[in-house]
Amino acid sequence: MNSVWFRIGTLVISAIGIAGCILGARTDWSAFAQAWLCSYIFWLGIPLAGITLVLVHDLSGGDWMATGRPVLDAAIGTMPLASLAGIPAFVRLASLYSWVNPPPDLPNVFYLNPTAFFIRYGAYLVLWNLLAAFALWGPREGREPIQSGLSWISGIGLIVLAFSASFAAIDWILSLEPTFWSSIFSYAQAASWFNTGFATVLLTVAMWGWPSYERRPHMSDLARILLAMTIFWAYVEFMQILIIWEENLKTEIPWYLKRLDPAWHPAIYLSAGLGFVVPFFVLLWAPAKRRRGVVAAVCVSILISRIAHTWLLLMPEFARPTPFWLDVAALFALGGLIMLLFGYGLRRARRFEPTGSPLWTADHG
Repeated sequence: MNSVWFRIGTLVISAIGIAGCILGARTDWSAFAQAWLCSYIFWLGIPLAGITLVLVHDLSGGDWMATGRPVLDAAIGTMPLASLAGIPAFVRLASLYSWVNPPPDLPNVFYLNPTAFFIRYGAYLVLWNLLAAFALWGPREGREPIQSGLSWISGIGLIVLAFSASFAAIDWILSLEPTFWSSIFSYAQAASWFNTGFATVLLTVAMWGWPSYERRPHMSDLARILLAMTIFWAYVEFMQILIIWEENLKTEIPWYLKRLDPAWHPAIYLSAGLGFVVPFFVLLWAPAKRRRGVVAAVCVSILISRIAHTWLLLMPEFARPTPFWLDVAALFALGGLIMLLFGYGLRRARRFEPTGSPLWTADHG
């Protein structure tokens, strides 16, 4: 990868996006906040997935970390920017959330109010950046997991990350419709975040990794993890719609009716087709997991599907649709900055081991 051209390209994309966001914010702040929230939700998956995989590896081990560590470190390093990027969207909460001025019959105002919202957002920032620091600088030797005597910290960290990400999904996405509730929604969004981040990591490994014979099994292992999480995401999404369809409650059905409007059919097809059908049937074939071009194409497919899915989750809740150019500008603005930081982390990360060097073998399981 030519790092100079990569930096120039991302700078240009980010500058175009920032210019579009400035124009959008000056003309219609609500539309800008909506577009920025979608971009924020999408890009946050990169550091969240990186932290998750490092903590999981601390508990389970696995040879795949020999190839994945530099890219995961770069992904985790984007957490400060990715977590703070929600501030522009949340400056004027009333432009996003109806519960800022709640109706008299709204029962959960003790939870959905600006003070509690910002306290929780601050808690997420602190917790996630502490976990990112632990994942980056914890006492690990090379590409090995953390010392076995400290693996309990990683276990607690995974629990904290799971709960905080679940509440963040409720706060930022589910509360757009304050009367709607789904107990499985947080699982679906966590899987969506993981797939976004992990597809970015695996795409980097596939496109700019080192294609030695020893590394191909690692890429195959990583592709298996992605396939498993793709199946899990599809399962929880299906279970959510199945349960709500069976209940047929007037407080829940409208949430799906908005998204079944013909205007959102393209987003549904992209989300389901590129986010499940393509990865499932391609990665189910064992040889495909070892082919860099195939794995890269699947990762791109998943990333496109995650963008469509994020828009599908958020946009139908807004009274006025945001201009498409502003949605793209927000993606470019934040995405360009995060990719610059991601590329910087890759340059600082340790290089992959040269061909023929010994690989660590996990003793955790």
